[in-house]
Amino acid sequence: MVSKKRMLGLVGFVGAGALALGLAGCAGSGDNGDSGSDGGSGDDLTTVGFVAVGPEGGWRNANEQAIKDAFSEEAGFDLKYAPAASPTDQKSQIDAFATFVNDEVDVILLTATEASGWDDSLALAQEAEIPVILLDRGVDSSDDLYVTRIAPDNVNVAATVGDWAVEAFPDGASYFTLEGVPGLSVVNERNEGFEAVIENADGWNKIGAQTANWTADEGKSVIETVLKENPDLQFIFAQNDEMGIGAAAAVTAAGLTPGTDVKIATIDGTTPALEALAAGELSFVAQYNPFFGDLAVDAVNAALAGDSVEKVIIVPGETFDSPEAGQAAIDDGKGF
Repeated sequence: MVSKKRMLGLVGFVGAGALALGLAGCAGSGDNGDSGSDGGSGDDLTTVGFVAVGPEGGWRNANEQAIKDAFSEEAGFDLKYAPAASPTDQKSQIDAFATFVNDEVDVILLTATEASGWDDSLALAQEAEIPVILLDRGVDSSDDLYVTRIAPDNVNVAATVGDWAVEAFPDGASYFTLEGVPGLSVVNERNEGFEAVIENADGWNKIGAQTANWTADEGKSVIETVLKENPDLQFIFAQNDEMGIGAAAAVTAAGLTPGTDVKIATIDGTTPALEALAAGELSFVAQYNPFFGDLAVDAVNAALAGDSVEKVIIVPGETFDSPEAGQAAIDDGKGF
């Protein structure tokens, strides 16, 4: 197969012209993402290697399905999907990335399990004139080594949680943060956005922060321990829905009422979280919009055409702050 990249005469990662990208929702339901499959590909298809995270939770599943749906054969793509061996296994991602370079795919999409350690891989792709587009998570490497990063703005999304918390607790509160996997850019950015708001407010006392690795079970376990040592806990900022739902279970198990004795705010906007919000178990949910497959397609086409692409493409989202808002979001099909 002749590389589409070479057929299009790609010159570097950036050329003349400007790209105007508009948000479009996820469409379709087919799964065209068989790992390493040549299924039906031809010279007229753009070959895209997707170095993915794989099954990790509701948000990740929705995001990766949106990418698969957008990069369909009907849209002109042969998507090769390579999930990590586990959500924290960077080595398997680096190996998949190298395979895609050796196979001379036209474009590589990367959602990194870790922010650091990508310099050599990205330099290899640049040498091979293969554009790389980051999805969701950023990397610590120079931005000259990739085309763009497409993601909701973690800092701003977390700041909406802080803004809501300050309004919900005008005199301040004792709070605890449930963090995701250590070392990820998303964790640092969500801490940055939330703390930037809280540090300027009066009366806030941070009891502590601990990873729960994005999972409900670990979120429940961590908060059970925190409540035993800090019965005056008033607010929990969970950096994703699953940990927040686990925290709500721990609050209930302690004989307290989530939403009354302890308020919990989360980020993502999965259907289970919206259902928990509608039931009063969560108090605030900030959507981290996973449906940006069409934005990724636009960026890939622009990169291959030699058009310029903005270094950061922000995916907008919404917030939900009451049982009524949670139910309305469910009724409007905004969960995933």
